[in-house]
Amino acid sequence: MACGALLLGVAVDAGAADPPAPLRVGEIRLNVHDIFSPAEIAGSRGLMRTTRRLVNAVHIGTREAVLRRELLFAAGEPLDERRLRETERNLRALGFLTHVAVVPVDTLPDGSVVLEVRAQETWSLTTAASYAHSPVKDRWSAELSDQNFLGYGVELIASFGEDEDRSFRRLSYQNRRVFGSPYQCRFDYTDLSDGRTRNVVFARPYLSEESAWGLHAGAWDRTFTPRFYLSPAGPAGAGGEGGLYASLPLRERGLQVWASRRVHRGPGRIWRLGLGLWSDDNRYTVPDAVALSDDRVVDGTVLRAAAGPALLRGSGRRVQPLLVVESLGRRWATERYVMSYGAQEDLNLDPLLRLTVGPALAALGSDHERLLAEWRIVDWSRCGPGLLLLRHEAKVNLGSRANRSLGATTEAGWIAHTGEANLSRAWIEGAYGSNLLGPEAFALGLTRGLRTLDYDGMVGDRLVRWNLEQTRLLPGELLGLYKLGVAVFQSGGAAWWHDEARGLSRARHETGVGLRVGPTRSARADVARLDLTWPWSGGGPQVTAVTSGYF
Repeated sequence: MACGALLLGVAVDAGAADPPAPLRVGEIRLNVHDIFSPAEIAGSRGLMRTTRRLVNAVHIGTREAVLRRELLFAAGEPLDERRLRETERNLRALGFLTHVAVVPVDTLPDGSVVLEVRAQETWSLTTAASYAHSPVKDRWSAELSDQNFLGYGVELIASFGEDEDRSFRRLSYQNRRVFGSPYQCRFDYTDLSDGRTRNVVFARPYLSEESAWGLHAGAWDRTFTPRFYLSPAGPAGAGGEGGLYASLPLRERGLQVWASRRVHRGPGRIWRLGLGLWSDDNRYTVPDAVALSDDRVVDGTVLRAAAGPALLRGSGRRVQPLLVVESLGRRWATERYVMSYGAQEDLNLDPLLRLTVGPALAALGSDHERLLAEWRIVDWSRCGPGLLLLRHEAKVNLGSRANRSLGATTEAGWIAHTGEANLSRAWIEGAYGSNLLGPEAFALGLTRGLRTLDYDGMVGDRLVRWNLEQTRLLPGELLGLYKLGVAVFQSGGAAWWHDEARGLSRARHETGVGLRVGPTRSARADVARLDLTWPWSGGGPQVTAVTSGYF
């Protein structure tokens, strides 16, 4: 609701020579509803009514101090509608509030405006447990996660269990405002039977568009066994197809520190300039005999010959000063049905630009000298009845021949919500790489475009994929908690290495139908996709479930 619509009641003497005094922020009221409002409970009956009351009773509401610290205005300040809208976006970004609005409710004779912050709680607590018995080994897991622990705005995740070949434990803690300050901290700890991860981050993010400066500092220590992808046409390959890889133990230790400052004042685009330092030490372990994913065993020297440049870039010590340039606009849109079915989603309709560049120098302690440049461009814009997304990301290493590499992806997607129940999506992505191997390769599969492939069913330094989908939303909400939709889709794509005979002409195609499930009482829950998909190459349909990505 625009402020001006409710502020016309200020009495002004038509004959007065002096202009009216500028409006000021007056009393600030908070009006936050439970997950289910009184009207929703009153309108339900029987088990539904009991369930809604129970959900409200179990849920711990957000504390008032958590809400007030996100406000970008205070009593006595000039009334600025842009700050009201930005405050709404900040509150939605917390992840545990929805239906957020900051509205003027009264204008007093002294020119002060009474503001009301309206919001609705969402379900933030998630629990999961599983158990499976087999003659080989029992499998079990348990997880507890809460985005708003005890109403303090703290995120906590704890999980543990045992799988077929490993045990695991994970603890994650994030505090968005340490002791009410503008600083954030995050700690992650994961312990697997084949590795361990420790990560800590301390940051001062830009809390508003007008913030003068930001800070980020992080350190990590990881021991794990990632998949190191290889070309089947290379020295370690056997001429086959698909995602050929070796599992190589990797130790990563590093730290990153950077600070940035807004360098442009005024109503135009926002420009920020940052300086920082990245330092890490990564070590791959290549055994004398290496098992590959196609059940072959090759000599370690063969693998080193096949993956030499990528192993060289991925191993050793790097000390790199960084220059960061970032620019974003001020036009925002509030939408629905982009990534979720329930919560409002904020999209910046101006291009976002981010460039990071810096040299790794031997004089500072780097094992390999090179120049790194990374950039990211994202743009949402109106396009007919829908929204068009253009996204481009690239990472370039320049230096000696062994250190050179390029990886770039470009995506274009159109998302439209027409009428009351029709959702349309069209998506295309292309990726190009040079001197890419190992974890830098592009993997096409279940979580990246093709449902009838494994996670890395196709891998290479070239990639093309597309998807067309039409969804019909069903009326009402299941149990008052979920919005459902039925979809039909056609998708396809291919990933290949530049030295392979196959290419886009060997693309995989698939057609399917699916059920879309979107939680309406959880602010950060993406739509879950349960699909039945037929590959055009033959074979029976496959059932998949995915909860990430646009497809």
